Amino acid sequence: MLEAMSARLRDGGIRSSGITILYSLIEKVKQYPDGISLGRGDPDFVTPAHILDAVRRGLSGEDPRPSRQVRTELCQAIADRLRTVNGIEIDPQTEIVLTQGGQEALCLMVFAAIGPGDEIIVPDPNYNTYADAVAMAGGVRVPVPTAVEDNFMLDPDRVRAAITSRTGALLLVSPNNPTAAVLSPDRVQALAALADEHDLLILADDVYDRFLYDGAVHTSPASLPGMKGRTLTLNALSKTYAMTGWRLGWVAGPAPLMRQVRRIKEAVSGDVSTISARAGLAALTGPQEPLHQMRAAYARRRRFVMDALDRGGLAYGRPQGGQFILVDIRRTGLGSMALAHRLIEETHVVVYPGVAFGEAWDGFVRMTFLQPDPVLAEAVDRVTKALARRDG
Repeated sequence: MLEAMSARLRDGGIRSSGITILYSLIEKVKQYPDGISLGRGDPDFVTPAHILDAVRRGLSGEDPRPSRQVRTELCQAIADRLRTVNGIEIDPQTEIVLTQGGQEALCLMVFAAIGPGDEIIVPDPNYNTYADAVAMAGGVRVPVPTAVEDNFMLDPDRVRAAITSRTGALLLVSPNNPTAAVLSPDRVQALAALADEHDLLILADDVYDRFLYDGAVHTSPASLPGMKGRTLTLNALSKTYAMTGWRLGWVAGPAPLMRQVRRIKEAVSGDVSTISARAGLAALTGPQEPLHQMRAAYARRRRFVMDALDRGGLAYGRPQGGQFILVDIRRTGLGSMALAHRLIEETHVVVYPGVAFGEAWDGFVRMTFLQPDPVLAEAVDRVTKALARRDG
């Protein structure tokens, strides 16, 4: 049985790339005192003080609420958030499962939606853990390519062409990682109509839904008429409230599907920690000014990086959301891994090689703007100058 599972994971494409590649690059740049990372997706802000204070009061006994009450209130706060931000009506008791961050939510969602041999249509490129989760579930990943010339927008016609009798689910990640593309409301409606027509489940990743730019509008598929019954939606607090490491996320969806999500969750890891639950409750119900400040900072940094890339004549997908930019480096004549190593050696800056998202994306690198303004300015200046030298 173990041999069969190992073979299935190999055939399904479980890769040591992605995070492993990035960590190796980050370790390499540490040899330089002035090294800067534009690779990881962790916010450079600290967790807001009112969240830390809520945890302190819980640990000291100043807040005597028992764990069960805290989790119940957290599920209600998530339901309120889903209603006001995403337009989704959810029963907090039966239609939400708390998870150990977005990563577990991602896996639970995939495991509940597909089984061995089931096909799932995914935008390409996207966050590479989805490929691993699909492989572990025994499913078949069917990528639908996007293009820098179209700002990496998922085309409903291409999705339709990819649907077969084995298709069971459609993954929608908006804003997308790594492309930062935001599906417009009309595209979400078109994709939802396809799911309804072909009886597909939709897996919606809304992790970056609070970070939108230039008037972009986020549409949660489950908010559309008739779609809640076939949609699982995940989110997490890591990016929105600078809570990477607190490990708190959720999956929300119709009760019948959520029973399956809950069964898998209970078998894998049990409930979330009370500490994280207290932090999450404070994040969702407390002051939102820290979120607004982060969003304003990201919008400013995003504009700065885009201007620098424009001056250097570099093509990229216009980032409508999220915290990163996917840059076309094909004109350098180097693959993304080779270029990433060169940039570390020449500029002491880490970027994320596109090949980690699949061989088709070896001509791209992902750059985040998750550094303080002066550090970001220095890193981008080094990188754009180095790329200009390669053109010369």
